[in-house]
Amino acid sequence: MKRLTLLFGALLAAALCTLPAADAAAQPKPTKYNLCRKHPADGPYIVYDAEKGAYAATADKRGRVRVMPYGGGPVEVRSSRGAYLFSVTPHAVERGPRELPQAPKLFVTSDLHGDFRSFATLLQAHGVIDGDCRWSYGNNQLAVIGDIFDRGYDVLPLLWLMYKLEQEAADAGGAAVLLLGNHEGMVLAGDVRYTRGKYLETARQLGMENYRQLFSPDTELGRWLATRNTMLRIGRNLFVHAGLSARLLERDLEMDTLNARMSEGLYRTSKERREDPTLEFLYRSAGPVWYRGMVCTDEKYDPLTPEQTDALLRRYDADRLLVGHTVFPDISTFHDGRVIAVNVQNELNRRKNRGRAVLIEGSRISVVGNRGVKRVLEE
Repeated sequence: MKRLTLLFGALLAAALCTLPAADAAAQPKPTKYNLCRKHPADGPYIVYDAEKGAYAATADKRGRVRVMPYGGGPVEVRSSRGAYLFSVTPHAVERGPRELPQAPKLFVTSDLHGDFRSFATLLQAHGVIDGDCRWSYGNNQLAVIGDIFDRGYDVLPLLWLMYKLEQEAADAGGAAVLLLGNHEGMVLAGDVRYTRGKYLETARQLGMENYRQLFSPDTELGRWLATRNTMLRIGRNLFVHAGLSARLLERDLEMDTLNARMSEGLYRTSKERREDPTLEFLYRSAGPVWYRGMVCTDEKYDPLTPEQTDALLRRYDADRLLVGHTVFPDISTFHDGRVIAVNVQNELNRRKNRGRAVLIEGSRISVVGNRGVKRVLEE
């Protein structure tokens, strides 16, 4: 009997796997998305609707979306569990410079992926922000090398925090910079394969066609994201989310051109990007938000030679490049220290007290953990 049961199960599975595609497509789609029961809160989204007027939308602790007219002023930002975090007031946005002089302290991390707690506690431990999430780093600098979207539950608090810190840092003579990563490019093109269901549910309750509409140019965060750079140089340090390829070197793009073209393609779908040869290149595997060949040696990644690395650094007038994207157990260096990979598993490294960010002070480059310096990479 047991053998018959197993045989029947195998035959049934095979039959289901060979259903015609048309039958699978005919299945009714769910009317609601998974609300992430323990983390349902979302927002706020500030939308400037030509017909309805401006409004702020938030999802409460039960995942119910509430809409209020918005006439300006501060809005509250809450965690995915509904706890108050901070308030933020919309401000004028513009594209930041592609180059900044290096401040006495430059704090670098990447790939936050919706993990607000790990990011905020790290910044607080090193005096970048205070207990109320206000900038407390004076004329120093913070650089986040892309990928706030996807995977985690607190994407909106992270976006609003960087939005807020940008203004507060500038007012203090410092800088807080967010660069674009591949997940910004994915979500804003409509690719939500790594996006939590609660975000899609917010868009559904608001009657929007898709999630990326909540970040369109008719929203406050959408206007801000459209002005983010992809490549930045601070002092002699170059920053880009994934890496720079030999094929990019062949194209000989100026930094301003690369940043402008990446922003131009940010809200285009993958199909629309393929219609433009430059955008197709920039948003694919050899482009700056996807290329892994600076830190991965497998042939499938088309790895760089030392000579190509030198040529790229000369082309963009830098001594070293800091990247995220590819995850490592700890902060890692490549190409004789000229490439520093800062993407780690933030929550795991927080619990295990491993390296979590890079601190640059003049010529001294250190790996920092939850509280202090873990080791020195370069004096």
